[in-house]
Amino acid sequence: MFNRKFSSFGSKFGSKLAIAGSTVALALTLTACGGSDEAAQVDDQSLVTTVEETPQASGGFDAPVVTPDKVSYTLSSPASFTPGKFASGMLPDQRNERFNVTVENGSAADLDLATLIVKGSTTTGACVDIFDGDNQMEGAPITPLAPGASAKFSWGLSCPGKSGDDISVVLSNGTVNVIEVTGKLA
Repeated sequence: MFNRKFSSFGSKFGSKLAIAGSTVALALTLTACGGSDEAAQVDDQSLVTTVEETPQASGGFDAPVVTPDKVSYTLSSPASFTPGKFASGMLPDQRNERFNVTVENGSAADLDLATLIVKGSTTTGACVDIFDGDNQMEGAPITPLAPGASAKFSWGLSCPGKSGDDISVVLSNGTVNVIEVTGKLA
């Protein structure tokens, strides 16, 4: 009878000891995550790039916009669309706009479209990217575009506003605003 009571006491004590040990280990782990405040106070701007404000070229939708280095960008007029089941980026109560981008590399060097950034804005605010594989909106091609070659891809934006509002779409390569195209929401 003594062994049974002692055995029961030992298993209860062992469980409490295991819980206490886990709690201490967790507390030590979380304490180690805090780090020093000194590192958080360093303001290193070396990773931040400044984007040139004025685009190299500008125009409207459905017409080629050619940069000084002879790269031609044509953006089709925005069209409203219904995102697919697995799409991401749409915001409630905003218009889902789609347009096609055709790029013709008239320059003498490969063109890296993987660094392309598309920024849209309307008179009521900024647009956000929509990625939608069901509607073939998966971003720009990642293979560099050879001189003389062309590429076509689709892009989606979720924009505030209503049909007929002004929209501006700026394409940049991360450091330079390459082109700006203006028009109306579908």
